[in-house]
Amino acid sequence: MGAEILGNNSVYLFVLIMVRYIGMMLITPIFSSQVIINRVKIILAVALAVLTYPILQQMYQIEFNLNPILLLINIMSEISIGLFMGFAVFLVFSAVQMAGQFIDMQMGFRIANVVDPFTGANSPVIGQFKNILITLIFLSVNGHLFLIRQLFSSFEIIPPGQINFSEQIWQYFFRRSTDMFALAVKMALPIVGAVFVIDIILAFLARAVPQMNLFIVGLPVKIMAGLLLLFLLLGVLTHFYSQIIMDIIYEIGDLFKLLAPE
Repeated sequence: MGAEILGNNSVYLFVLIMVRYIGMMLITPIFSSQVIINRVKIILAVALAVLTYPILQQMYQIEFNLNPILLLINIMSEISIGLFMGFAVFLVFSAVQMAGQFIDMQMGFRIANVVDPFTGANSPVIGQFKNILITLIFLSVNGHLFLIRQLFSSFEIIPPGQINFSEQIWQYFFRRSTDMFALAVKMALPIVGAVFVIDIILAFLARAVPQMNLFIVGLPVKIMAGLLLLFLLLGVLTHFYSQIIMDIIYEIGDLFKLLAPE
């Protein structure tokens, strides 16, 4: 009975559309958040598939294949398209949180962890602050809507069931993973560098005044300096985060071209 239902070409096309949207829900920031229950994610994926299906039905004629192996491969391939898009955005969010962890380590906050409401993982204080900041910026620039639009546009580039896993796609993610560390260092460098200079000054003071307790004096000074610099740089960071979010969103179109059939 199940094979007869899926054997309908229209139903098969709808399933392929739906699982591509489900792939977006698995790892993409905001959509994959633990704050959103799984039932809502599935309902959203089905709703997007319902809106997309009438358009694609006129563009593509999909033939259902009774081979269960090929069916499974096609479904997993469609899920991977949403996963690849989500992972590209996830790397940017990870870079921002990693930058916050670098700052936490330099300021002395590394020992204090809080629970990230989006992923459920423990995160240092500044790392969590930066994660919440980029999430709010992502929503303010309508990044979630841009991602839905990009995934909808992917059906024009990659027809359902015709994904091509080329070597270039793996090279792209290896390169982006490397860029993530460079981006994290670049974002953390102003505050980490300033706190490091304070460490050097405190080291000289400790040599000049041996009676001074470096830990008791130095830790509050580094925390105050780090928070002050973070406040002063907040406007610059907001603009910079907005820019890198839009850059990765526009880059997703090129990512889909790497997955397009030849």
